[in-house]
Amino acid sequence: MNIDLRQLFADRQQQLALQLRLARAHIDHPVDKGTVSETEWLELLRGFVPGRYCVDKATVIDSQGGRSESIDLVVYDRHHSPLVFEVQGFRYIPAEAVYAVFEVKQSLNAEHLAYAAGKAASVRRLHRTSVAVTDIHGTTPVKPPIPILAGLLTTEIAWARPSVAEQLRKHVDGLDDSQTIDLVCAADSYAFDIRRHNGALQLQTSASDTGLVFFLFSFLQRLQQLGTVAPIDFSAYRAAM
Repeated sequence: MNIDLRQLFADRQQQLALQLRLARAHIDHPVDKGTVSETEWLELLRGFVPGRYCVDKATVIDSQGGRSESIDLVVYDRHHSPLVFEVQGFRYIPAEAVYAVFEVKQSLNAEHLAYAAGKAASVRRLHRTSVAVTDIHGTTPVKPPIPILAGLLTTEIAWARPSVAEQLRKHVDGLDDSQTIDLVCAADSYAFDIRRHNGALQLQTSASDTGLVFFLFSFLQRLQQLGTVAPIDFSAYRAAM
């Protein structure tokens, strides 16, 4: 007997949407409500991405003393890069380790898109090092830093359904390279994979009942296409001491 993957993920989407709606309906304090939403998305990503990736709330730093704003969800590497600092759930992660950053909000709207774009820019503008490494095949050349993905994860969509894609396109098309939003997912309906080809924005949209699985596999595909982060130049951090 075959498994119905579409129904499996549709049910998981309904479960996540219900949990997020419960938090929105019954938790009055906005900070507490946001914390619950962040935790739901955090546990979802942690349970889905391959073990080589870590997912945490964190602040991203660089070897020159720069730091990002606080990021709701950072997807990062621990094979090539250390966790610089951690205490009671607060983390500093080196910019070289970052694959993707996500902001978590209650609704998809223009304000929250701009907010997520600003958070992404605070990470992408950081200085990233790279260094040649030696393995069984010899010394590899210096690898340039990978592009950092960014996205927005929400409970619902604020715009009227027929115009969602049009509204999203309008608000992301004018973002500069540091602010680019690559993935958007609303737990109760649609997800979007946003790409640019020769300067033109290309928007792929899920069906309303498969937004979650569309987002998750689009994200995995993006991670595959990125490959592995560039090895960190530890001497740059040592020189800052």
